[in-house]
Amino acid sequence: MRPKEIVDLALHRKLFSDRVAGKTPHQTMKSKLSVHVRRNGETSVFVRTSPGHFHLRRKANPDAVYNAPPQRKPLPVEQVLVFPSSILAGVRRFQGINKHWRRSYSSILRPSVCKYMDRMEAERNDDHKQVLTYIMLTRRRSVLAFKRGSYNRVEDFLRGSHCIGFGGHVTSTDTNLFTGRDMGVAHSALRELFEELRLPKADQGRLLSGRYLKPVGLLNDDSSPVGRRHFAFLYRYEVSDDPAWDRPERGEKSVTQLRWLNAKSETVPLWGFEYWSQLCLREYFPWVAHMVTEFKIMRKAPLHPPHLLCVLGAVGSGKSEATRLLTREFGYTEINSGHIVAGLLGVPPVPTTPRDEFQRAAWDFIQSPDGPDRLATAIWRHAEQVGTGRVLVDGIRQRGTLARLKELAPAGRVGVLFVHTLPDLAYRFYRDREGRDCTIFDFLHVRNALVERDVERMIEGSDAVLYNWTGRREYQQAVRELMNAVEG
Repeated sequence: MRPKEIVDLALHRKLFSDRVAGKTPHQTMKSKLSVHVRRNGETSVFVRTSPGHFHLRRKANPDAVYNAPPQRKPLPVEQVLVFPSSILAGVRRFQGINKHWRRSYSSILRPSVCKYMDRMEAERNDDHKQVLTYIMLTRRRSVLAFKRGSYNRVEDFLRGSHCIGFGGHVTSTDTNLFTGRDMGVAHSALRELFEELRLPKADQGRLLSGRYLKPVGLLNDDSSPVGRRHFAFLYRYEVSDDPAWDRPERGEKSVTQLRWLNAKSETVPLWGFEYWSQLCLREYFPWVAHMVTEFKIMRKAPLHPPHLLCVLGAVGSGKSEATRLLTREFGYTEINSGHIVAGLLGVPPVPTTPRDEFQRAAWDFIQSPDGPDRLATAIWRHAEQVGTGRVLVDGIRQRGTLARLKELAPAGRVGVLFVHTLPDLAYRFYRDREGRDCTIFDFLHVRNALVERDVERMIEGSDAVLYNWTGRREYQQAVRELMNAVEG
């Protein structure tokens, strides 16, 4: 069997933990099998029968053994530009985009601050920020968008998503006698544009002159482990009037679906873009970003009463606001899962019990063998006591609890509504609720607590998604439109 077939079969038979999170598990399987065969020789229980195929030694034909040639020495590791994360401490730490780039540009991009690090080491190092360039191409009121292929060397926040930013890491090859003033950042931006696009000659000359590529901001994203290790310098380039830009051409295979976005074009909604592009669209091209739908329905039937509606979402997403509106205007009766957990734990709910303490206790409870079953059973008993066809559960945080609840309820009578909010906006909503002194790290400490880590992945099995990234009034209207679309 091929490693991919082995992995697929194991996943189908549920032989792997659901916490397996590797990007390419079949490659990991291939590597582990290869190492086992090479190290143990004829004592290995596995044998390679041809390139990319493995078998159990006891079942394989001895004449079918294939001895793979040893791998070549790997190429030198790429050296990427980094700076200490501590440089952004205090008031200089921000989440999202900062247009006041000049001071940071000059204070960060210095030999006394920056250094080069092996890329593989940098990807495991939370003490440093890797420097990236992110270049947006414009043509009057339009911005160039594209989609990156799934199989290429890019970060998780870019893979398989629509983008408006070209660019990548600043490497040691970007620094020379002529690029020392900014540690090679501008040169890296040019290099990436020349690699990723087929630029008309007029634009090649304009870019090499150094006058048309304009810094416009900084991007810092502490909302994810990958984001916390990267920092981008944002650029904008207004393309020439060359007719070739009517049909822009890619320079790399990973760049696909090139097209111009503007207020009149039919475009993918904001949620179809990777997070950094979402930030840039909202900040620099709001006339494009505002023309998006604010909800998406995957399955109508589970959302139609009578049912048990589970409203899910990460901390700060706005699920509580949706719950209030649904109970006030659509006749739902709320069951707060946090209060039920508190009852099962025998402690007062938040805020009487400090949030940190409650989250730790809730995690210990839900990790117990019967935790999900006890919580789901308690929720279902409350729902039966309500005795109406419109019961709403706010705040389930684990897939195990939701799966058990669906088993207890009549088939098809549990609907799942997921509220998705961009991390910078969720922080803003949370800070408004908790107080202005709440820092991004206070927010992330709560959002990334162990008991919260399953929440974001629950969007995958939801029946509808609400996208909360505008004002409160617009969000409330989106909730109403969603419910009308379901019940209409």
